[in-house]
Amino acid sequence: MNDTLRDVIVAKKSDEAHNMASFELVDPADAELPAFSAGAHVDVTIPGGLVRQYSLCNSATERRRYVIGVWNDANSRGGSKALHAQVNVGDKLQVGLPRNRFRVPQHTKRAILMARGIGVTPIMSIADHLKRHDIPFELHYVYAMMSPGSFAEMIAASNFAENVEYYYESSELNKLLNPAAILADRPEDTQLFICGVDWWQDPIINIAEQKGWSKERIHVERFTAKVPPAALDKVFEVKIASTGAVYKIPGDKTVTAYLEEQGVKIPTSCEQGMCGTCKVKVIEGEADHRDKRLSDEEKAEGYFLACVSRAKSDLLVLNL
Repeated sequence: MNDTLRDVIVAKKSDEAHNMASFELVDPADAELPAFSAGAHVDVTIPGGLVRQYSLCNSATERRRYVIGVWNDANSRGGSKALHAQVNVGDKLQVGLPRNRFRVPQHTKRAILMARGIGVTPIMSIADHLKRHDIPFELHYVYAMMSPGSFAEMIAASNFAENVEYYYESSELNKLLNPAAILADRPEDTQLFICGVDWWQDPIINIAEQKGWSKERIHVERFTAKVPPAALDKVFEVKIASTGAVYKIPGDKTVTAYLEEQGVKIPTSCEQGMCGTCKVKVIEGEADHRDKRLSDEEKAEGYFLACVSRAKSDLLVLNL
């Protein structure tokens, strides 16, 4: 997580739809918050000490508030449930500095935005950015089955409301998304931005690639990383360079989880190989990269994400 944390106050909490809420976070003294770019997210420290990442869905031109949207996931590891059930207006939270892995390329001339459910949160910030820069775009937003109308008021009050087309997941409502038609015959300088659960967005990404969209033009934000299960995985040793201590990582535990049990703390946030908080440099040994975050250059420099990645060699020496 970012070393720089700052206190924020929940100025507003709104129910956006079934199991969806938005939180407006402000500085306690009404000071400006650190600037962010469209598509960015922040680490939020919530009750119980959990740290989770949430996309900023308001305009990047705003400096006195962060607005996040939170889905109360039935499979939550505790973060979204705590925000929905325990956090109210006036409560204090902490946030890190904004970070962005869903950035709009500077050369963008036109774009198609696609989102489903809570996936619209970073997309709204991107839509605002495109509108302010007079970049032509379409936003195709699919309401999740159990949450029709999510963020409708927020979108209606935005500068990009006229660019939004809404869809439902029930054929009875006669408004189903047709990705193949939307992605066909587009100019080669069109960028695609897509965010939603993997089972929804992966088929759309495949359609785009089949229609000739290059990977460089497809920008994806994921909520969960596709991580192979650790059970019965390779057992290997980790050596801490500063102390010389050696630990055998069992096949059913991650590096971060096992080392923490032994008193060696590596900071974590998403625990899914997406945020980069647990990035550690490997001094010796070959890493088995399983993250969705590191660039090829970072991997070549010896970095790996200890919350999901493992070892191909029998020993990894970590710069800790």
